[in-house]
Amino acid sequence: MSGSNQLLQINASDAHWRAFVDSAPQANIFHHPAWSDLLATCYGYRPFVIALLDDENHISAGLPVMAINSYLTGRRWVSLPFSDYCLPLYKDQDSFERLTQKLVSLYQQEKIPRVEMRWELPSHPLIQYEFAYFLHKLDLNRDAEAILKNIHRTQRQNIHTAEKNGVQVEWGNQLVQLREFYRLHCMTRRRQGIPVQPWRFFELLLKEVIEKGLGFILLAYAQGECLAAGIFLHWQKTLTYKYAASSDAGQSLRPNHLLTWTAIRWGCEHGYDIFDLGRTEVTNEGLRTFKNRWGVQETPLIYSNLSAKKVHLQVNRLTPIMHVIIRNSPLCICRLSGSALYRHFG
Repeated sequence: MSGSNQLLQINASDAHWRAFVDSAPQANIFHHPAWSDLLATCYGYRPFVIALLDDENHISAGLPVMAINSYLTGRRWVSLPFSDYCLPLYKDQDSFERLTQKLVSLYQQEKIPRVEMRWELPSHPLIQYEFAYFLHKLDLNRDAEAILKNIHRTQRQNIHTAEKNGVQVEWGNQLVQLREFYRLHCMTRRRQGIPVQPWRFFELLLKEVIEKGLGFILLAYAQGECLAAGIFLHWQKTLTYKYAASSDAGQSLRPNHLLTWTAIRWGCEHGYDIFDLGRTEVTNEGLRTFKNRWGVQETPLIYSNLSAKKVHLQVNRLTPIMHVIIRNSPLCICRLSGSALYRHFG
């Protein structure tokens, strides 16, 4: 690898990139090559890394990218699909700004119709900025009980309600737990009127990420029935709550609250600094309230786009009629629509 102050496109498994990412404490699971491999294998995207070299030919900044070709959404680069956010990694602010300038130049030279960045890049006249989400993160420490004291009393009461009613949380990383999660996940997405990602995606998630020690599944049971489930991914200093699912039954037992608290406690016990609850739509007051009551920091999540056309971030890409159809159709419709559409809208 050579070429000082140049912007290179390298393989996500490149040893120099992996060493750079390993040394970056702000990196999370979305920077790990296993996540890129999962997306590429499942959806046929072309994965690569955009890396900026310094005067000594060492990587000083970079980010993972997926090249997508879709007859529905066109040709574009995304960093990264199916990732709430993916911050560029850099040694210093000057490297970040030079990475941004070089990225804009690459966009112009390669004549890429659209580049989508799930983070806020330094100001540039060609970059369009969109704000439709908040990001929610909780600072962790070794003392879980200290965190519990700072949680809103409503959440503490709900945790107590779950424990008093015999809710038990099971930890797992096997196919049997994944199938139980997916059953609830399909029910949840149908209730929301949203297509569900194909089963193949979650099979690959288990194989490429969870079985490599980068994640786990939690399931909340009461009287032998699974009421809620979540998939958690972790790397470097961040524990990420990536997927949540639940049934309508037993919500009065507050299984989601005990499940979330179990994950927070696990993060504390295993030395993680951040519990990442992901993005939330600005207009989703209910979910924002749920997350904020855990004592998180709520910050605006800004996306950056390069495009000759005006970009309007579509938080909800489905028409209202599509929501109605999914909610009132068999689960197979929710799954089939997801299999047909997801690769185009990541």
